[in-house]
Amino acid sequence: MAERRSALADSLKPGTYGVAGAPGIDIRELRPLSAVQVAAFDAERAASAIGEALGTSAPSERNGVAVGGDSTVLWIGPGRWIVIEPESRDLAVLLAQHCPRDVASVTDLGHARTALRIEGPKVRDLLAKLSTLDFDPAAFPQGTCAQTQFGHVGVLLYCQAHDGFDVFLPRSFAVSAFESILDAALEFGCRVS
Repeated sequence: MAERRSALADSLKPGTYGVAGAPGIDIRELRPLSAVQVAAFDAERAASAIGEALGTSAPSERNGVAVGGDSTVLWIGPGRWIVIEPESRDLAVLLAQHCPRDVASVTDLGHARTALRIEGPKVRDLLAKLSTLDFDPAAFPQGTCAQTQFGHVGVLLYCQAHDGFDVFLPRSFAVSAFESILDAALEFGCRVS
């Protein structure tokens, strides 16, 4: 399998940026990564099929997340999920084998998404500058996800740790979004790796 070139290959330059001192933000790209959307015609059967394929149930609650092994299932709407895992197998084929066409539509988004991990003690302050969501830990706790906008770019956020978020965004807007994130992070000090 040919390795995909990162959409950020010419933009994501390792280094420390912004104010001096210990960085309040760390940014890195998550790759290689598989991303597959499952859009159910029959949500109950599709959730069950995802569970059979991955060993973890698809969440049914709004903004829910299920993690099993290397797979993370993010709720993006009623009967709709995005499954994320390191690129080690053909995830789309696996899910399609478990989700018959009358149960769900399975779409490989791996080539269409860029993923960033943003961590650090100032991550919630940074994200609050970029989005209108409430990033207080009580409103956006670890183990939940939400969709929002960073300016003109629609993103999916997954709070994978108290001070850590994964950001999934369209590949075609990756450079613009990364530059916005980096610019907003300068006041906190930022390490890019």
